[in-house]
Amino acid sequence: MNRYLTMVEQIPVPTGQAERLRRAVAAAEPKGRRSRLHLGRRMLLAAALAAGLLVSAGAAMAATDWDPIFLERFGVSSQNMPGAAGLFQDVNSISLCGDVKLTVRQAIGDRKNLYLLLDYQLPEDTDLEALAAAEYLPPMRILLYKGRTITWEDVQDRSYEDALSAFGFGDTSGQSTCTLGFNPETRTLTCLLECNFAEWSLWSKLLNAPISLLVEPPKIEVDGEAMPLADHLAAVSFKPSFDVDTRSGKAEAAGTTYKAELSLLSLQIRMKGNVVLDSSGSNYYAFLNSIVLRFRDGTETAAKSLTPPGGGTSSSSSYTDHADGSQTGKAAFNLEFANFIDPAGVEAILVGDLEIPLS
Repeated sequence: MNRYLTMVEQIPVPTGQAERLRRAVAAAEPKGRRSRLHLGRRMLLAAALAAGLLVSAGAAMAATDWDPIFLERFGVSSQNMPGAAGLFQDVNSISLCGDVKLTVRQAIGDRKNLYLLLDYQLPEDTDLEALAAAEYLPPMRILLYKGRTITWEDVQDRSYEDALSAFGFGDTSGQSTCTLGFNPETRTLTCLLECNFAEWSLWSKLLNAPISLLVEPPKIEVDGEAMPLADHLAAVSFKPSFDVDTRSGKAEAAGTTYKAELSLLSLQIRMKGNVVLDSSGSNYYAFLNSIVLRFRDGTETAAKSLTPPGGGTSSSSSYTDHADGSQTGKAAFNLEFANFIDPAGVEAILVGDLEIPLS
Protein backbone atom coordinates (compact mmCIF):
# COMPACT_ATOMS: atom_id res chain seq x y z
CA MET A 1 0.00 0.00 0.00
CA ASN A 2 1.16 3.53 -0.75
CA ARG A 3 2.68 4.93 2.49
CA TYR A 4 1.41 8.44 1.69
CA LEU A 5 -2.15 7.24 1.25
CA THR A 6 -1.80 5.58 4.65
CA MET A 7 -0.82 8.94 6.09
CA VAL A 8 -3.81 10.58 4.44
CA GLU A 9 -6.15 7.97 5.86
CA GLN A 10 -5.09 9.03 9.34
CA ILE A 11 -6.29 12.60 8.72
CA PRO A 12 -9.95 13.01 9.78
CA VAL A 13 -12.07 14.04 6.81
CA PRO A 14 -15.82 14.30 6.33
CA THR A 15 -17.73 11.14 5.45
CA GLY A 16 -17.64 10.45 1.73
CA GLN A 17 -14.57 12.63 1.11
CA ALA A 18 -11.77 10.22 2.05
CA GLU A 19 -11.80 8.37 -1.27
CA ARG A 20 -11.60 11.60 -3.27
CA LEU A 21 -8.64 12.67 -1.16
CA ARG A 22 -6.82 9.36 -1.69
CA ARG A 23 -7.31 9.58 -5.47
CA ALA A 24 -6.03 13.17 -5.57
CA VAL A 25 -2.86 12.33 -3.66
CA ALA A 26 -2.24 9.19 -5.72
CA ALA A 27 -2.57 11.20 -8.94
CA ALA A 28 -0.13 13.79 -7.65
CA GLU A 29 2.59 11.31 -6.66
CA PRO A 30 5.65 11.59 -8.94
CA LYS A 31 7.24 8.56 -10.52
CA GLY A 32 10.76 7.22 -10.88
CA ARG A 33 13.95 8.44 -9.29
CA ARG A 34 12.62 11.94 -8.69
CA SER A 35 10.06 10.67 -6.22
CA ARG A 36 12.34 11.02 -3.20
CA LEU A 37 12.71 14.73 -3.94
CA HIS A 38 8.98 15.12 -3.52
CA LEU A 39 8.58 13.59 -0.08
CA GLY A 40 7.84 16.97 1.46
CA ARG A 41 5.54 17.96 -1.40
CA ARG A 42 3.46 14.82 -1.06
CA MET A 43 3.14 15.20 2.68
CA LEU A 44 2.23 18.86 2.38
CA LEU A 45 -0.18 18.16 -0.45
CA ALA A 46 -1.92 15.55 1.68
CA ALA A 47 -2.26 17.98 4.57
CA ALA A 48 -3.41 20.78 2.28
CA LEU A 49 -6.03 18.63 0.58
CA ALA A 50 -7.29 17.33 3.90
CA ALA A 51 -7.55 20.85 5.28
CA GLY A 52 -9.36 22.00 2.15
CA LEU A 53 -11.86 19.17 2.39
CA LEU A 54 -12.52 19.93 6.02
CA VAL A 55 -13.20 23.56 5.22
CA SER A 56 -15.38 22.84 2.23
CA ALA A 57 -17.42 20.41 4.29
CA GLY A 58 -18.13 23.02 6.95
CA ALA A 59 -16.02 21.39 9.65
CA ALA A 60 -15.03 23.40 12.72
CA MET A 61 -11.90 24.82 11.18
CA ALA A 62 -11.30 28.44 10.20
CA ALA A 63 -10.42 29.15 6.56
CA THR A 64 -7.05 30.84 7.06
CA ASP A 65 -3.90 31.22 5.03
CA TRP A 66 -1.65 29.14 7.28
CA ASP A 67 0.66 26.96 5.25
CA PRO A 68 0.17 23.19 5.75
CA ILE A 69 3.77 23.02 6.99
CA PHE A 70 2.80 25.09 10.02
CA LEU A 71 -0.36 23.07 10.54
CA GLU A 72 1.78 19.93 10.49
CA ARG A 73 4.23 21.42 13.00
CA PHE A 74 1.79 22.90 15.52
CA GLY A 75 -1.41 20.95 14.88
CA VAL A 76 -4.40 21.64 12.63
CA SER A 77 -6.32 23.30 15.46
CA SER A 78 -3.46 25.66 16.38
CA GLN A 79 -4.60 28.42 14.03
CA ASN A 80 -7.94 28.65 15.82
CA MET A 81 -6.62 29.07 19.36
CA PRO A 82 -7.20 32.47 21.03
CA GLY A 83 -4.25 34.73 20.29
CA ALA A 84 -2.82 32.51 17.53
CA ALA A 85 -3.36 35.20 14.90
CA GLY A 86 -0.89 37.42 16.73
CA LEU A 87 1.88 34.84 16.27
CA PHE A 88 1.35 34.48 12.53
CA GLN A 89 2.46 36.69 9.65
CA ASP A 90 1.84 36.23 5.94
CA VAL A 91 5.17 37.83 5.00
CA ASN A 92 5.61 37.33 1.24
CA SER A 93 8.89 39.26 1.18
CA ILE A 94 10.75 38.74 -2.11
CA SER A 95 14.37 39.50 -2.94
CA LEU A 96 15.82 39.15 -6.46
CA CYS A 97 19.50 38.29 -6.04
CA GLY A 98 20.94 38.06 -9.52
CA ASP A 99 19.77 34.72 -10.93
CA VAL A 100 18.36 33.59 -7.55
CA LYS A 101 15.08 34.59 -5.94
CA LEU A 102 14.42 34.35 -2.20
CA THR A 103 10.92 34.52 -0.74
CA VAL A 104 10.11 34.58 2.95
CA ARG A 105 6.61 33.22 2.65
CA GLN A 106 5.18 33.00 6.16
CA ALA A 107 6.42 33.30 9.74
CA ILE A 108 5.34 32.38 13.26
CA GLY A 109 7.10 33.90 16.23
CA ASP A 110 7.21 35.51 19.65
CA ARG A 111 9.90 37.44 21.52
CA LYS A 112 12.29 34.51 21.68
CA ASN A 113 11.41 32.12 18.84
CA LEU A 114 10.91 32.31 15.12
CA TYR A 115 9.72 29.83 12.50
CA LEU A 116 9.69 30.87 8.87
CA LEU A 117 9.19 29.34 5.44
CA LEU A 118 11.80 30.27 2.87
CA ASP A 119 11.61 29.53 -0.86
CA TYR A 120 14.90 29.48 -2.76
CA GLN A 121 14.42 29.63 -6.53
CA LEU A 122 17.49 28.23 -8.28
CA PRO A 123 19.04 29.72 -11.44
CA GLU A 124 17.52 28.79 -14.81
CA ASP A 125 20.63 26.81 -15.80
CA THR A 126 20.45 24.53 -12.73
CA ASP A 127 21.32 20.93 -13.54
CA LEU A 128 17.98 19.39 -12.56
CA GLU A 129 19.15 15.91 -13.53
CA ALA A 130 22.02 16.12 -11.05
CA LEU A 131 19.67 17.45 -8.39
CA ALA A 132 17.22 14.64 -9.04
CA ALA A 133 20.00 12.08 -8.70
CA ALA A 134 21.16 13.49 -5.35
CA GLU A 135 20.64 11.24 -2.33
CA TYR A 136 18.88 13.95 -0.32
CA LEU A 137 17.64 17.50 -0.66
CA PRO A 138 20.47 19.98 -0.07
CA PRO A 139 20.33 21.70 3.32
CA MET A 140 20.59 25.47 3.35
CA ARG A 141 23.17 27.36 5.36
CA ILE A 142 21.41 30.47 6.66
CA LEU A 143 22.61 33.24 8.96
CA LEU A 144 19.92 35.32 10.65
CA TYR A 145 20.41 38.91 11.78
CA LYS A 146 17.90 40.55 14.10
CA GLY A 147 17.64 44.33 14.24
CA ARG A 148 19.27 45.09 10.87
CA THR A 149 18.50 45.11 7.17
CA ILE A 150 20.87 43.39 4.73
CA THR A 151 20.05 43.61 1.04
CA TRP A 152 21.29 41.96 -2.16
CA GLU A 153 23.31 45.09 -2.89
CA ASP A 154 25.16 44.60 0.40
CA VAL A 155 26.31 41.06 -0.44
CA GLN A 156 26.43 40.65 -4.22
CA ASP A 157 30.20 41.23 -4.45
CA ARG A 158 31.15 39.44 -1.22
CA SER A 159 32.36 35.92 -0.56
CA TYR A 160 30.93 34.03 2.41
CA GLU A 161 34.06 34.84 4.44
CA ASP A 162 33.82 38.54 3.52
CA ALA A 163 30.19 38.58 4.60
CA LEU A 164 31.05 37.03 7.96
CA SER A 165 33.72 39.67 8.47
CA ALA A 166 31.25 42.43 7.66
CA PHE A 167 28.11 41.18 9.40
CA GLY A 168 29.19 38.56 11.93
CA PHE A 169 27.68 35.13 12.52
CA GLY A 170 24.12 36.26 13.20
CA ASP A 171 21.96 36.68 16.26
CA THR A 172 20.67 33.23 17.23
CA SER A 173 22.07 30.73 19.66
CA GLY A 174 19.88 27.88 18.46
CA GLN A 175 18.95 27.34 14.82
CA SER A 176 17.97 24.48 12.55
CA THR A 177 17.02 24.32 8.90
CA CYS A 178 15.21 21.59 7.05
CA THR A 179 14.70 21.49 3.29
CA LEU A 180 11.20 20.10 2.94
CA GLY A 181 10.68 19.85 -0.79
CA PHE A 182 11.72 20.75 -4.32
CA ASN A 183 9.47 21.85 -7.17
CA PRO A 184 11.29 21.14 -10.45
CA GLU A 185 8.77 23.15 -12.46
CA THR A 186 9.67 26.36 -10.63
CA ARG A 187 13.20 25.21 -9.57
CA THR A 188 12.28 26.07 -5.98
CA LEU A 189 13.59 24.57 -2.77
CA THR A 190 11.39 25.12 0.29
CA CYS A 191 13.04 25.36 3.69
CA LEU A 192 11.69 25.57 7.24
CA LEU A 193 13.95 27.67 9.45
CA GLU A 194 13.57 27.40 13.24
CA CYS A 195 15.60 29.60 15.58
CA ASN A 196 15.56 31.05 19.06
CA PHE A 197 17.21 33.99 20.73
CA ALA A 198 18.57 32.82 24.07
CA GLU A 199 21.26 35.46 24.55
CA TRP A 200 20.43 37.69 27.48
CA SER A 201 21.16 40.94 25.65
CA LEU A 202 18.53 40.30 22.99
CA TRP A 203 15.75 40.72 25.54
CA SER A 204 16.26 44.47 25.16
CA LYS A 205 15.51 44.36 21.43
CA LEU A 206 12.07 45.05 20.09
CA LEU A 207 9.81 42.11 19.32
CA ASN A 208 9.29 43.36 15.76
CA ALA A 209 12.84 44.43 14.90
CA PRO A 210 13.87 43.94 11.24
CA ILE A 211 15.22 40.52 10.35
CA SER A 212 17.64 39.64 7.55
CA LEU A 213 18.65 36.25 6.20
CA LEU A 214 22.01 35.66 4.54
CA VAL A 215 21.85 32.45 2.50
CA GLU A 216 24.82 30.49 1.17
CA PRO A 217 24.27 28.60 -2.11
CA PRO A 218 22.87 25.13 -1.40
CA LYS A 219 25.10 22.23 -2.42
CA ILE A 220 24.55 18.68 -3.60
CA GLU A 221 27.07 15.86 -3.75
CA VAL A 222 28.12 14.75 -7.24
CA ASP A 223 30.70 11.97 -7.61
CA GLY A 224 31.82 12.51 -4.03
CA GLU A 225 32.27 16.26 -4.41
CA ALA A 226 30.09 19.16 -3.24
CA MET A 227 28.53 21.05 -6.15
CA PRO A 228 26.97 24.44 -5.37
CA LEU A 229 23.66 25.18 -7.09
CA ALA A 230 24.47 28.90 -7.38
CA ASP A 231 27.68 30.91 -7.42
CA HIS A 232 26.89 33.72 -4.99
CA LEU A 233 25.27 34.62 -1.68
CA ALA A 234 21.69 35.80 -1.46
CA ALA A 235 19.91 37.96 1.11
CA VAL A 236 16.36 38.85 2.02
CA SER A 237 14.94 41.09 4.75
CA PHE A 238 11.51 41.53 6.27
CA LYS A 239 9.82 43.34 9.12
CA PRO A 240 8.04 41.02 11.55
CA SER A 241 4.57 42.05 12.63
CA PHE A 242 3.74 39.91 15.65
CA ASP A 243 1.30 40.86 18.40
CA VAL A 244 1.88 38.21 21.03
CA ASP A 245 -0.21 37.76 24.17
CA THR A 246 1.92 36.69 27.12
CA ARG A 247 1.56 36.09 30.82
CA SER A 248 4.49 36.77 33.12
CA GLY A 249 5.52 36.57 36.74
CA LYS A 250 8.44 37.05 39.12
CA ALA A 251 9.65 35.40 42.34
CA GLU A 252 12.78 35.45 44.48
CA ALA A 253 14.60 32.74 46.38
CA ALA A 254 18.08 32.43 47.94
CA GLY A 255 19.29 35.72 46.50
CA THR A 256 18.15 34.93 42.96
CA THR A 257 15.35 36.62 41.02
CA TYR A 258 13.34 34.39 38.69
CA LYS A 259 11.22 35.80 35.87
CA ALA A 260 8.93 33.73 33.66
CA GLU A 261 7.17 34.67 30.43
CA LEU A 262 4.66 32.34 28.80
CA SER A 263 3.20 32.59 25.30
CA LEU A 264 1.28 30.18 23.10
CA LEU A 265 4.57 29.18 21.54
CA SER A 266 7.08 28.99 24.37
CA LEU A 267 8.13 29.46 27.97
CA GLN A 268 11.13 31.57 28.95
CA ILE A 269 12.68 31.64 32.42
CA ARG A 270 15.39 34.11 33.38
CA MET A 271 17.43 34.09 36.55
CA LYS A 272 19.72 36.75 37.98
CA GLY A 273 21.67 36.88 41.23
CA ASN A 274 23.32 34.07 43.15
CA VAL A 275 22.92 31.73 40.23
CA VAL A 276 25.02 28.57 40.46
CA LEU A 277 24.08 26.92 37.21
CA ASP A 278 26.17 25.91 34.22
CA SER A 279 23.88 25.85 31.18
CA SER A 280 25.99 23.09 29.63
CA GLY A 281 26.33 20.89 32.72
CA SER A 282 24.25 18.17 34.32
CA ASN A 283 22.65 20.65 36.70
CA TYR A 284 21.10 22.28 33.65
CA TYR A 285 19.14 19.11 32.96
CA ALA A 286 18.15 18.87 36.61
CA PHE A 287 16.86 22.44 36.41
CA LEU A 288 15.05 21.73 33.17
CA ASN A 289 13.36 18.67 34.63
CA SER A 290 12.23 20.67 37.67
CA ILE A 291 10.08 23.09 35.62
CA VAL A 292 6.35 22.40 35.84
CA LEU A 293 3.27 24.21 34.52
CA ARG A 294 0.36 24.34 36.95
CA PHE A 295 -2.97 24.89 35.24
CA ARG A 296 -6.01 26.65 36.65
CA ASP A 297 -7.86 23.37 37.00
CA GLY A 298 -5.21 22.18 39.45
CA THR A 299 -3.40 19.80 37.10
CA GLU A 300 0.35 19.97 36.64
CA THR A 301 2.48 19.09 33.61
CA ALA A 302 6.25 18.86 33.31
CA ALA A 303 7.42 21.53 30.88
CA LYS A 304 9.88 19.16 29.23
CA SER A 305 7.03 16.84 28.22
CA LEU A 306 5.50 19.69 26.18
CA THR A 307 8.57 20.22 23.99
CA PRO A 308 9.22 18.45 20.66
CA PRO A 309 10.99 15.07 20.88
CA GLY A 310 14.75 15.49 20.84
CA GLY A 311 14.77 19.29 21.06
CA GLY A 312 12.88 22.41 21.93
CA THR A 313 15.15 23.80 24.65
CA SER A 314 18.06 26.23 24.69
CA SER A 315 19.89 28.35 27.23
CA SER A 316 22.58 30.92 27.83
CA SER A 317 24.41 32.00 31.00
CA SER A 318 27.24 34.20 32.25
CA TYR A 319 28.93 34.63 35.63
CA THR A 320 31.09 37.15 37.47
CA ASP A 321 33.67 36.22 40.13
CA HIS A 322 34.04 38.74 42.96
CA ALA A 323 37.05 39.59 45.12
CA ASP A 324 35.43 38.07 48.20
CA GLY A 325 35.20 34.73 46.44
CA SER A 326 31.49 34.96 45.73
CA GLN A 327 29.96 34.55 42.31
CA THR A 328 26.89 36.09 40.73
CA GLY A 329 25.42 35.52 37.32
CA LYS A 330 22.43 35.32 35.04
CA ALA A 331 20.89 32.62 32.91
CA ALA A 332 18.09 32.43 30.39
CA PHE A 333 16.15 29.31 29.40
CA ASN A 334 13.86 28.91 26.43
CA LEU A 335 11.42 26.02 25.97
CA GLU A 336 9.53 25.72 22.68
CA PHE A 337 6.25 23.81 22.75
CA ALA A 338 5.40 21.01 20.34
CA ASN A 339 1.82 22.34 20.24
CA PHE A 340 0.41 25.66 21.30
CA ILE A 341 -0.37 26.14 25.01
CA ASP A 342 -3.07 28.62 26.01
CA PRO A 343 -1.36 30.97 28.53
CA ALA A 344 -4.73 31.93 30.01
CA GLY A 345 -5.13 28.40 31.36
CA VAL A 346 -1.80 28.42 33.25
CA GLU A 347 -1.82 29.65 36.84
CA ALA A 348 1.85 29.41 37.77
CA ILE A 349 5.26 28.12 36.77
CA LEU A 350 6.97 25.89 39.33
CA VAL A 351 10.75 25.57 39.50
CA GLY A 352 11.28 22.85 42.05
CA ASP A 353 9.75 24.20 45.27
CA LEU A 354 9.64 27.77 43.93
CA GLU A 355 6.32 29.07 42.62
CA ILE A 356 6.18 31.88 40.03
CA PRO A 357 2.55 33.13 39.85
CA LEU A 358 1.51 34.43 36.41
CA SER A 359 -0.57 37.50 35.74
